[in-house]
Amino acid sequence: MEGEGAWDALGTWCEVLTVREEDLPGVAALARSRVEELEAACTGAGSELAGLAIGRPQRVGRILAHALAATRRAAEFTEGLVAPGWEASVLDLDAASVTVPAGTVLDIGLSVRGWAADWIARDCADVLGVGCLVNLGGDIAVRGEVPEGGWQVEVDDGQARPHRHPVISMGWPGGLATRSSASAEWRSVTVAARTCERASSAAGAAIGMGDGAPRWLTQRELPARLVHAGGVVVQTNGWPRERWIA
Repeated sequence: MEGEGAWDALGTWCEVLTVREEDLPGVAALARSRVEELEAACTGAGSELAGLAIGRPQRVGRILAHALAATRRAAEFTEGLVAPGWEASVLDLDAASVTVPAGTVLDIGLSVRGWAADWIARDCADVLGVGCLVNLGGDIAVRGEVPEGGWQVEVDDGQARPHRHPVISMGWPGGLATRSSASAEWRSVTVAARTCERASSAAGAAIGMGDGAPRWLTQRELPARLVHAGGVVVQTNGWPRERWIA
C-alpha cells in the first residue's frame, strides 16, 4: 500500500509518495527538513538570499549556493528565457561566494523548485534507500523503486473538461514539470526529462515561446505536452501514452 504526505511550503504545496506506507514517515521527515532549509536560504525577507544585493562578494551557505547554481543553469539552458537578469550576478561555487549588483532582486522561486524536488528525491533514495515521488507545486521528481505500473500522475493541462483528465505513468528516474498561463499562446506546457530541474526550466521557457516551442523542445529531445490557448493539444516525440480518468 502506498503512502502519501502533503503540506504547504515554499509558497506552494509539497507532496511525497512512497511505494510502501511504512516508509512514509522517514521520507516525509527528510523532505520537510530539506524544505525548511531551502526556505531559510531562499524565501522571505529574512532569508539568506534577501541580504545578498549589496554589490560585493559574500559567502553563502551550501544550500543557497546550490540553489543559485541551479538558477544559473536554468538561465544558460534557456538563454535567459528563465531566470532573466542572472547575467549581472557572479557565482563562485568553489569559494561559495556570490556577487549581486546593489539593488538587484533575485527571484529564484520557480527556477529552484525543480532542483529542490530532485535534491529531496535523491536524498530519500540515497540516504534512506526508499523510492519516492516528490511533488513541489507541480514539479515532480522520481527516484528509486516505483510501484508496479509506475507512478500514476494526473497532468493539469488547464482544460475546462469537467469529467476527464489525462494521466501518465512515471516509471523512469527523472522529472516532470508543468507551467501554465492564462494569457500566453500556450495554456499549459508539461515537459518530461531526466531531471526535474531540466523539465522545469524547459517548461518555463516554452510556455511563452509561441509557435516555436514544439520545435525548440524537439531539438532538445524533450518529450512534452503543450495545450494551445484554443484547446489544441500538441505532443513532442517520446511523450508517454496517456489514459483518461473521470
